[in-house]
Amino acid sequence: MTEQKLQMYCTPWCGDCRAARQWLESRGIEYEEIDVSTDLSLREKAAAHNNGELHTPTFEYGEAVCVDFRPEHLCKIMGIEYR
Repeated sequence: MTEQKLQMYCTPWCGDCRAARQWLESRGIEYEEIDVSTDLSLREKAAAHNNGELHTPTFEYGEAVCVDFRPEHLCKIMGIEYR
């Protein structure tokens, strides 16, 4: 069984992305950061989760998606306790 990894679609200048990075790192949650400002195809992939409108950060965890930085929802999709 392959372990799922949280992916965060983000941009370098996004304030919510900075807050998400800090929150994830303070809790020791591993994630892959995907900069959508440098790759149009990845930008379109992230936007597809929000009716074609890019919103950062957007998170993927397996098949689950979280648009915007919502810690409680992130914990729910990852199956961890919200704290």
